[in-house]
Amino acid sequence: MKDYLVMDDITLDNKRVLVRVDFNSPMDPAGNILDDKRIKSHLETLRALEDCQVVLMAHQSRAGKKDFTTMEAHAKLATKLLRREVTYVDDIFGSHALDMIKSLVPGEVLLLENTRFYAEENMNRSPADHAKSHMVKRLAPLFDLFINDAFAVSHRSHLSVVGFTELLPSVAGILMDKEITALDKGLKGHEHPTVFALGGTKADDSIKVTQNVLSRGGADRVLTSGVVATVFMMASGLDVGEANRKFVEDQEYLDQIPIAAKLLKEYPDKIALPKDVALNKNGERIEVSVNKIPPDLPIADIGLETIVEFSKALRESKVAVLNGPTGIFENELFKLGTTELLKAATESGYSIAGGGHTVAAIEKLGLEPKFSHVSIGGGASITYLSGDPLPGIEALKKAAERYRKA
Repeated sequence: MKDYLVMDDITLDNKRVLVRVDFNSPMDPAGNILDDKRIKSHLETLRALEDCQVVLMAHQSRAGKKDFTTMEAHAKLATKLLRREVTYVDDIFGSHALDMIKSLVPGEVLLLENTRFYAEENMNRSPADHAKSHMVKRLAPLFDLFINDAFAVSHRSHLSVVGFTELLPSVAGILMDKEITALDKGLKGHEHPTVFALGGTKADDSIKVTQNVLSRGGADRVLTSGVVATVFMMASGLDVGEANRKFVEDQEYLDQIPIAAKLLKEYPDKIALPKDVALNKNGERIEVSVNKIPPDLPIADIGLETIVEFSKALRESKVAVLNGPTGIFENELFKLGTTELLKAATESGYSIAGGGHTVAAIEKLGLEPKFSHVSIGGGASITYLSGDPLPGIEALKKAAERYRKA
């Protein structure tokens, strides 16, 4: 039994349901949505609610950003994708919104205004404190059930994510459950070998994930690339060259070196560092052993020997988890490592990928159908793999406890 409730645990027919979705999408200056992936990801949940009176809560961007705007375009696109009218209301919990909610009949869907237009939404407070807000007090009495289907924002203790769980029976939506189940498959390491390939520029996040998955026995190997590999190489005593050392310093990751050194000492056979790297020499790809990195050239990818070794490890794994590109994927000369590791992962028993740049690379290569699970959780995915509790999920667990005791 899961420690949170899912939609199958509750009778849904004719229920008045409040659903937190993540419709936050890239938009052009004219207000057009450029990518429908986020909205599409919730369709399975919304289709399962076709006999309910459904109200959606979502946000777009944040205050101060150019794309901080209303949810009108999102309602139009959701209508097209769902093939059912999604009515936009330019209100969140005022009398106009309340009247619209009360007038809903089964099968109708309403999308409320951008939740971040309301200042209290953005405050990191406990569920109990959020439950005392005007928004929750006015909206909660109108509903039978709260569904959190927004995994991507569940690492934030925001009002629309956790506030309603205190007052309403609360369950995970289909997308939320899929994200947790897939990431748990990598995190809990029930199948061996489980191999993590961690790259990208956010070295601190990757080191935290490394620490978590190795300490709990979830990973058999962690393959490092990108900036995290540079930090681990420095921790191992390798001279990465002044250009790369300065980059690590500029990114404020020097404090990660002792943490990486401790991990190398604790798990010497489980953390794999590159054997060779590709350098950017005046727009040319130059591959050298990690023992021969010149002082003035930046590392832009892993080298061919490392690509072959890492690809083999991923291909032979029962579970492969990837987060972060191996180098500057956007540059044609330095996308080789990322491309080959992603392809190798699709040949593993079960493949999981996450992180914005990783997902972009997968889409560009047309590999999405070949992955078992591509997480669109972004920062929430990394937080989850790091072992830090996600407030949105913790709130669902507490709501499940209350429901099961009742």
